[in-house]
Amino acid sequence: MGTPLKVLFVEDSEADTELTAAELVRGGFSPEIQQVETRDDMHNALANHPWDLIICDYRLPRFSAEAALDTLKESGKDLPFIITSGAVSAEDVVSLLKRGAHDFMNKNALARLVPAIERELREASIREQRRRADAQVRVLSQALEQSPVSVIITSPEGEIQYVNPCFETVSGYNASEAIGQTLGFTLLEEDRLQIMEQISSAVNSGQQWRSEVCSLRANGELYWENVKVSPLTDIDNRLSHNLILKEDITVRRNYEQQLLRQAHYDDLTGLANRVRLIEQLTQALQEATQRQTLVAVLGIDLDHFKNVNDSVGHSVGDFLLKEAAARLTRCMRPGDTLARMGGDEFVAVLPNLNDNTTAEKIAQSIVEQFTEPFFIIGRNYFVTCSVGIAIYPNDASNPHLLLRNADLAMYQCKDQGRNQFQFFTQEINDQLIDRLDLEEKLRHVVKRNELLLHYQPIFNLADNTIVGFEALVRWHQTDGTIRMPNNFIPVAEDIGIIQEIDSWVFKTACRETAKLLRNSEGGLRLALNISPRQLEIPGYANFVADQLQAYKINADQLEIEITERVLVNDANTTNDNINALSELGIRLSVDDFGTGYSSLGYLQRYPLHTLKIDRSFVAGMHESDNSHRLVDTIFLLAQGLGLDVVAEGIETQEQRELLLKIGCKQAQGFLFSLPIAIDELQQKIELQLHSL
Repeated sequence: MGTPLKVLFVEDSEADTELTAAELVRGGFSPEIQQVETRDDMHNALANHPWDLIICDYRLPRFSAEAALDTLKESGKDLPFIITSGAVSAEDVVSLLKRGAHDFMNKNALARLVPAIERELREASIREQRRRADAQVRVLSQALEQSPVSVIITSPEGEIQYVNPCFETVSGYNASEAIGQTLGFTLLEEDRLQIMEQISSAVNSGQQWRSEVCSLRANGELYWENVKVSPLTDIDNRLSHNLILKEDITVRRNYEQQLLRQAHYDDLTGLANRVRLIEQLTQALQEATQRQTLVAVLGIDLDHFKNVNDSVGHSVGDFLLKEAAARLTRCMRPGDTLARMGGDEFVAVLPNLNDNTTAEKIAQSIVEQFTEPFFIIGRNYFVTCSVGIAIYPNDASNPHLLLRNADLAMYQCKDQGRNQFQFFTQEINDQLIDRLDLEEKLRHVVKRNELLLHYQPIFNLADNTIVGFEALVRWHQTDGTIRMPNNFIPVAEDIGIIQEIDSWVFKTACRETAKLLRNSEGGLRLALNISPRQLEIPGYANFVADQLQAYKINADQLEIEITERVLVNDANTTNDNINALSELGIRLSVDDFGTGYSSLGYLQRYPLHTLKIDRSFVAGMHESDNSHRLVDTIFLLAQGLGLDVVAEGIETQEQRELLLKIGCKQAQGFLFSLPIAIDELQQKIELQLHSL
């Protein structure tokens, strides 16, 4: 098999075509041929098939070599074009060669046809390779010119020889200003020498160099670039040029810096946040261990800040927080860390201390900073602060315990009146441990059946007869002692289990007193304290109604005691439950009246039946005219509103007589009876019935 060769014959003589084809076969080719005689046929053949060669007769009846050359040019193809003829003048041959023909053959002497074809095929291949190379150069040139990144080409010594338009746009330097400069001319002066040495070392060893660098635009503006330098070598593998690609990453770097700042700093105040604080505190503790020094952690909380936020809005609150941050910053030393933990909580880390004196002075300075009011939008706001101090290594050895202990000391300040500072002590820690132990036990108190109820009778002051009784919960301890409700109910409210306890109290009281209430034929009532949280449960009144029905207790024999805090709350769900309880016929009383925030407006608004005067007022009646007048005023207020009055905490006969004198008819207290178990209560009521 010979070399494949696709030949388009422009010829009107089939015999000549066959003779020429035979010559090609003898020359080692395996020709695939097509013969055409007109322009249209040639045009179609060029359009529909690939060809290696065109052999064209000089003169055809309806076509010519000149026309065939024009048709080839119109097709845009570069094919070897060889003319054959029996007789043609030298002038015509030269003319055709000038028009684009590659060679001329005499039909009667085809001996050099094969060598001519081989030569022309080689030259056609070379021309094709050159065209491809030129096209590639054009593409590469366009790519460089239109590249979205800066492109620089330098000499081996780093002298700039080319920059693309993107470089001009990004850097602000035009090509004429950049060419001839050294590669590092846009770098910051303080970084230039080191970076250029790194680049030179890399490219001279045949390595790429890449990094992110800060550069300077022509107008003096700083910007960040991702730079990649690649060495280019010649055929002898010697460094000929450096190719540098530079991408402007200023936006990305700024965004990264923004994210980094957001991750480590508080948006509102600009102070460090919790993450940054832990980093700084950890580092301070490590250095303190090495230097044998102390570190103080100050937990700082603004007193009554919530009142400002709730009364005038978050915008004023945010302004106050920023001003508070500024005041705290003025108290810090160089090297101290001040952070905002969230809300109105701040923490300061004071490293490198020799004793507690510096921490104490700074804490005192902080407290003094908040003695002056905050003047915001034409008004003064008084907000003090409480500061708790924990010392490393005395109070804890790790960051989280130090923060916890500083917080505990700060809360101790709040318990003792706020606007002060306190050092952490072991006593505070013991209180925490006791609190945690209490919380753990409380979570299982109902399941373990550790609760019990005592009942304190409510007496008619005139004849000392029992008219009702209040159910009081007690917690039986494993050591046999009894814990009073004031020692665990507030904690139960804090940890969210008060509703479970209240539900147990309600059900148990109804179950234990149901028979007693039914036998009294409406003459007795059961008083039950409930947490404000119960009234926040949608449909709580339905739960109460179910218990009354289950134990067959008349609604008017149940009196639910609520605190003044419930009246102030004024939430929709609370209001719905109060109104639903009233519609059931249940009596409602305000417990510990006078110790909360209620006003005459609240008393008029709700369907109340009873006011219970707090024991603290009753206890001072015989000692203070003010206390006596206060109780008298409460009684007159209740009388004017059509409410019953029950005085709590009666312990002496003198108190009883004073209450009778002002017209109070009902009371409870140790003078009459301690809180007692249900069996003893039944005995008292049975004795009372027998004596009537």
